[in-house]
Amino acid sequence: MKITRSVEDYLEAMYSLEQEQGTIRVKDVAETLGVKPPSVVEAVKKLSKMNMVSYERYGTIKLKEDGLKIAKEVNSRHQLLKNFLLIMGVDGEIAEKDACAMEHVMDVSTISKLRKFVEFNNIFPNTYKFMEKFREYAEKDTISSSDDH
Repeated sequence: MKITRSVEDYLEAMYSLEQEQGTIRVKDVAETLGVKPPSVVEAVKKLSKMNMVSYERYGTIKLKEDGLKIAKEVNSRHQLLKNFLLIMGVDGEIAEKDACAMEHVMDVSTISKLRKFVEFNNIFPNTYKFMEKFREYAEKDTISSSDDH
């Protein structure tokens, strides 16, 4: 079966809930994703058939090895993209929303380069000054040739 954006969203939400609360409940997944509990139950049934989760009716949901692997990868991409956008000076709420959209569509090679960029930015303190200048530049509507570079 194909791993769709929806599957990734459910697995990522479940992973986050498990990390934060220690358990995954249908109502919490529904709240996190802004969907109704019956939608979560249907998704959980599908994920169970895909061997991604285990679930007993009215019980808790458990991520299985395959589901956990995908959830961790999606979560890692999400955090990376959000960090990159924050470095670029994007507002936190917008960075969160955009990272959610971008995490599903970007090529692995692009993600790899962004990861290296964020790592580079964290390793070399002088890049902060460069990024600060970039953020100043990005905030301006126009820039004249007489501006200090």
